[in-house]
Amino acid sequence: MTLLQTYRAYQYENYGPIEKELTLHSGLPLSTLGPQQVRIKVHSAAVNPIDYKLVEFMGQMMFGRAPTSEQPFGIGFDAAGEVVEVGNDVNRLKVGDAVYTSTPGTAIGTLAEYLVVDEKVVALKPSNLDFNAAAAVPSVAITAYSGMTSFAKLQKGETLLILGGSTAVGMFAIQFAHDIGARVIATTSSRNVELVKSLGADQVIDYTKEKWVDVLKPHSVDVVFDCGVEPMSWNDGAQVVLSPSTGRFLTLVPMVEPAKESEFGAKLIGFVSTDDKSAELLDEITKCIESGRPSR
Repeated sequence: MTLLQTYRAYQYENYGPIEKELTLHSGLPLSTLGPQQVRIKVHSAAVNPIDYKLVEFMGQMMFGRAPTSEQPFGIGFDAAGEVVEVGNDVNRLKVGDAVYTSTPGTAIGTLAEYLVVDEKVVALKPSNLDFNAAAAVPSVAITAYSGMTSFAKLQKGETLLILGGSTAVGMFAIQFAHDIGARVIATTSSRNVELVKSLGADQVIDYTKEKWVDVLKPHSVDVVFDCGVEPMSWNDGAQVVLSPSTGRFLTLVPMVEPAKESEFGAKLIGFVSTDDKSAELLDEITKCIESGRPSR
């Protein structure tokens, strides 16, 4: 493949409304590769809620600086595409590999024709997914997988309650937890009940009709995983349903109110955020997907 000397990318020069600030920049020069970097021809890129939030109001807090016309910021963490160039010390990947990635904060910019990133965060994409589907996987799958394994340390035979079973992270969490051998309970709206069941949830609670704290028996749940829909439930409902001493609560968003001390000894793991976007972790996710686990 012959590389162009310039490329196009969506970038922004100021923080503010995304529809105003995000523009397509042309004629950007290709950067020189570092010894452990790869250049990816982006076939598909995914947009997550964090992407527009960074442009509109979270960027200064995360980056500690603002974009400028001389140094605009790119947008997008997730992408799938083809390796078109490798650095001198790259040994895991080769030109022509079909890959996917979730970039670190220092390499944001997947909404572009080309992406340069360290090989340690790039993995071969699942062979049973096309580029469009593969691009939507990395960030949400990594978050769900890390939440179940590294943070909650979910075990076979335990009971997991997922608040927001039809969210992107929730759908992956259901399947990873089912694969671990846990009993999975998930909340969702009426229109998504059958979807959540099909992903492997053993029990689905329609939050438009009933409250999960009223449905579940006291202290019958080992882990509550809030997928960003009820972060403050630690202070009330979670205290009722979590197992004494061994119960764990984790959430995808920071709690906006002071957390109450557990009445029964359950553990508040708190905000799930992972910087581990390693190729090794993506390789594990790829194996699950290629084997039909998760199934969607």
